Amino acid sequence: MIKHLAIYIFFIPSISFSQEYLTKNTIVRVQAIISNTVFQRYSEALAICDTLEKENPQNPVGYFFHAATLQSRMLDYENYAAIDTFFKYTEKAINQSKKDIKKHPKSSWPYFFLGGAIGYEAMVRGKNNELFHAFRDGWKSINALQTALELDSTNYDIYLGIGTYKYYRSKLSKFLKWLPFVNDERELGKEMIQLAIENGNFTRPAALNGLFWILVKEENFAEAESLINMAVAEHPGSRFFLWGKAKLNLKQKKWREALQSYNEILATYDRENIKTPFNRMQCYTYLAEIKFNLGNLDEAIRYATQALQIEIDPYLKKRAKEIRHQARDILKKAEKQSS
Repeated sequence: MIKHLAIYIFFIPSISFSQEYLTKNTIVRVQAIISNTVFQRYSEALAICDTLEKENPQNPVGYFFHAATLQSRMLDYENYAAIDTFFKYTEKAINQSKKDIKKHPKSSWPYFFLGGAIGYEAMVRGKNNELFHAFRDGWKSINALQTALELDSTNYDIYLGIGTYKYYRSKLSKFLKWLPFVNDERELGKEMIQLAIENGNFTRPAALNGLFWILVKEENFAEAESLINMAVAEHPGSRFFLWGKAKLNLKQKKWREALQSYNEILATYDRENIKTPFNRMQCYTYLAEIKFNLGNLDEAIRYATQALQIEIDPYLKKRAKEIRHQARDILKKAEKQSS
């Protein structure tokens, strides 16, 4: 399930593209990478990355977007077989960015790619609950992005990464006692993400997605619904937003809308012939909950049973534990009421 679309894949600063660092032709191809990734055309996106790497192996852009595309695919499929390859490309992007900082000290681009690549690694470590390392890398990432912003204050797209970090650092500092004291910057973080939505040239999809999940967590469902409807209309068929719409339907107890949303998600994976046990387990569990609340106990039992029968990769078992518990609880209640 995708909660956080690989944020930095949309971080193309709204500056005039410097010919000394990125050509117009490169920018066009990066835009194609982004579009292909949003609509789950990962093979096409990776092929363009390969071309960029071969044409200019000393520039971090190809490695950076290669890592971004791999991360998006891993999150979409909940399949982390490419994790080592992902880190290989983030390392290449980081190394080349550091070299280019020395070559182009007044350009924001090397700092942008450096901060973005470190940020990718932080997101993966956070997903694995390696919170100390995630925050350490997140801090390094933000320092680089802030330097990029200082070099070009019109770079509204970078506000997404900085705003996201400020929000979650403030939110989690209450629970993680080893974090140093920080001011509550959650509202500032949301305002910065909103700036990226309104003014960023390329961050709009990721910023919409990021702010949407924040609003859902805050139970600001009315504003979240407005955002997700806008995102789905702008990106029809993109699972990055279908997951959000389905979850919001569930939170609002709009059972029939939720039923349609989760069935639509499953249909997209089926059409692409994607095996994604973790996502299928989630969908079956949520469908069981929906059927239970609609009074269809037989269907609730069927979906809950199917969810519990799915074998999950060891890498995901810790995250799957809560979902399995939910499926068992629904199964128990449905069987009790149907007897």
